[in-house]
Amino acid sequence: MLYLHIPFCKQACSYCNFHFSTSMKTREAVLAGINKELGLRRGELREGPIPSVYFGGGTPSLLTEAELGGIFTTLNAEIYLGSRSSNVPSTSASHPEITLEANPDDLDERTIAMLAASPVNRLSIGIQSFFEEDLRFMNRAHSADEARTAVGKVTKAGFQDVSIDLIYGGQTTTDEMWAKNLRIATDLGVTHISAYALTIEPKTALGVQVAKGKVADTDDAKFQRHFEMLVDHLTAAGYRHYEISNFCLPGHPSRHNSGYWSGEPYLGIGPGAHGFDGKNTRRWNVSSNATYAKAMAEINNREAYIAAKDFLYEEEVLTEADRYNEYIMTGLRRESGVNISDLAAHFGEEKATHFQSNQRENVVAGLFEDIIGGRYRLSRTGLMRADGIAADAFWV
Repeated sequence: MLYLHIPFCKQACSYCNFHFSTSMKTREAVLAGINKELGLRRGELREGPIPSVYFGGGTPSLLTEAELGGIFTTLNAEIYLGSRSSNVPSTSASHPEITLEANPDDLDERTIAMLAASPVNRLSIGIQSFFEEDLRFMNRAHSADEARTAVGKVTKAGFQDVSIDLIYGGQTTTDEMWAKNLRIATDLGVTHISAYALTIEPKTALGVQVAKGKVADTDDAKFQRHFEMLVDHLTAAGYRHYEISNFCLPGHPSRHNSGYWSGEPYLGIGPGAHGFDGKNTRRWNVSSNATYAKAMAEINNREAYIAAKDFLYEEEVLTEADRYNEYIMTGLRRESGVNISDLAAHFGEEKATHFQSNQRENVVAGLFEDIIGGRYRLSRTGLMRADGIAADAFWV
């Protein structure tokens, strides 16, 4: 799998703590660096077609036709993608899922036509809400009208696989507004919905406002209500709840994100991008556009790239306990849950027994569904406490 981080945005959303910049001064140099990094790191990917490519950000929908085309030219020179046709759905097993994150305000006729003619076959649209009050509170660049019309425009252009993001539990989002957001989303017929509770991150604009008492903190009771409304509405509408924050129509899970959760290797390209070798090593690039661009301009071969460790990228070697803990964390967030036989096969009987012993009280408390067959899958009540349940089961 391949992740490309496009670290540019029109404006800063109040809640976002991802790496991005609203300055475009380094844009040309950063994109040149991304193309060069793709070539230098080709050997880190498995031979043959890769299952998915994900353009994340930042805001990849800011890319021009020449910029996006340049990346695909590099990809096809360095990495075999299979079909270049966006008319092939991302659900086709013989073709890679190629996802591009987009904001509604970028999806004008020209941009949509450009994306439809490119190898992109899946769009992930950052809608967040269909209400103006929410969008202004989150400092989103698009309007409520643009949020409502974005999906129709891209499906009319031929995109068969469309995901949208929504945010719940925010200070401006009433229960009635959240219910209407869900109705609008399912009426649009999108194939995938990712819904996240609004998180207050310390160094974001929203985090600063909450810390100063200018904005109220989030409300756990509202999170609970909105999550229950989310699950009830989407499952009734035929969506499969396959991960705590992700829902899809049959046959439309995110191949890329599913790979993350199941521990598949992925290559992270661009400033701030993270990667994993599928075994025990994580790597992440420096979260500075200027530093990344300068370093990549000076690197001309694989040996020089490797020598750039510590100022261009960092690595972490996971211990067996780290890998066990991640396995538990991702397993409990997914529909598939944690299978005790698989756990024992991966990490040994001692850790499998540790997990079972640790969860006895939670089983009695109804935080797990039926565990016959040794599969521990969280109940709806348990899903609201997934991170805490996982943390209690960690091997330390």
